Amino acid sequence: MKWKEPVKHNGKVTDMIYTIMFGGATMTELANCPECGALYVKMVISLCDRCCRSREKRFDKVYEFLRKKANRESTISETAVHTGVSETEILEFIREGRLQLADFPNFHILCAFCGDATRNSRLCKSCETELQGDIANINDTKKTYTENVYVNKRLHSRENE
Repeated sequence: MKWKEPVKHNGKVTDMIYTIMFGGATMTELANCPECGALYVKMVISLCDRCCRSREKRFDKVYEFLRKKANRESTISETAVHTGVSETEILEFIREGRLQLADFPNFHILCAFCGDATRNSRLCKSCETELQGDIANINDTKKTYTENVYVNKRLHSRENE
């Protein structure tokens, strides 16, 4: 049986994860819930059952509010005020894909690079274009490097003949 050491931050145990090992295979993973601190069996969702149910209720509040046609034009701030759910949590619902930006014209998220408002997934159009250009440059550099290595190997092998 193996135990992972608790992670300490400022002298307090902030995240205790114990993995019970048997023959190298993980059987169970216990963790502290990040919201309430309760010990729970870690599965796909990283919350305890009680906090997970509470989060689902908050999502249902937001979803029910936005289902009404009159509320679809609301901003994230207005939705937060009317439902009592924080803007941060509403943004998490959007990032998880549980709320689609296409359905709510006044919902915007912030670009992960520049912080401008966007209706795209995580990046605004200009940052997305810039990132695609950077990726293309890296791929070109990689291709050129690979070609140079191949040519150098062939030249080196001819010199040894």
